[in-house]
Amino acid sequence: MTKAGDKKFRVKVTKDGPYIVTGGVPLAQGIVTLGSDQEPERWEKGPGYPEQASYALCRRGASQNKSFCDGTHVAIGFKSDR
Repeated sequence: MTKAGDKKFRVKVTKDGPYIVTGGVPLAQGIVTLGSDQEPERWEKGPGYPEQASYALCRRGASQNKSFCDGTHVAIGFKSDR
């Protein structure tokens, strides 16, 4: 748990499902800039998302609404080892 000001941020890893992020964590897209060798050189903060009390974030990578969970993990039978 991280505390910023008077907010308590939490990330819960659900069994065979998404990360549940709570506490009004501000989310923004990250934009990677590639160097001349086509390797990541630096990250810049991109457009933000409206702040919510909680988010369900995809951890399988199959969501059609990345980075948010859309339930695809159920349809594809995602199982986590951790």
